[in-house]
Amino acid sequence: MAGLTSEIPMGISSVYLGNLIVIVADETFDELTVSIDEAMPGHTLYLTSEDPLATQSVIEESDSSSNLSVYNYYQVRQQETQMMTVLSVFTYGFITLITLISVANIFNTISTSIALRKREFAMLKSVGMTPKSFNKMIRYESIFYGMKSLLYGLPLSIGVMYLIYRTTQNSFSYTFTLPWLHIMYVVIAVFIIVGSAMFYSMSKVKKENIIDALKQENV
Repeated sequence: MAGLTSEIPMGISSVYLGNLIVIVADETFDELTVSIDEAMPGHTLYLTSEDPLATQSVIEESDSSSNLSVYNYYQVRQQETQMMTVLSVFTYGFITLITLISVANIFNTISTSIALRKREFAMLKSVGMTPKSFNKMIRYESIFYGMKSLLYGLPLSIGVMYLIYRTTQNSFSYTFTLPWLHIMYVVIAVFIIVGSAMFYSMSKVKKENIIDALKQENV
């Protein structure tokens, strides 16, 4: 009698292409192996335990003279989890550091650019530009700055992602897809950062006296 099951029995981890795993009753197994018992290389016993580390210690201490080897899935999973935690800390720490440096660079670049244009802004105000028009001009400049950065940054980042995909094809098999949700987050973050930097810099320029700004000479 044969049947199908949706649950993987203990001891069966995966089935590779070209392999066939047959699960039979103890009686059937004894009948099949009665003539080849001496030729069988060894046996594997799978155990479940509420305390895997203690169980492993008991097994190793009780039979230390034989060639018995113990593979503790729980211990291996712990080691892999610890390794992934360490890698995640270093990875996200590096990403956070690069992000902070990039944001500081954006604020510094825009602040310097605005500071060098004090005379230009004072001249526009002296010929009748209203604060409303001035703020509108700054908003448009922020949008153009963000669009220009995305125009260069997005194709470059997609190219890097594709190169990483091609590099890892020898180790992993998966299709190349773009993380559209994360890209949308990045687009929004770029406009927020650029806009914040622009308005932060302009808050300093607004405090400048028009006459003093017109007399200023940029070197």
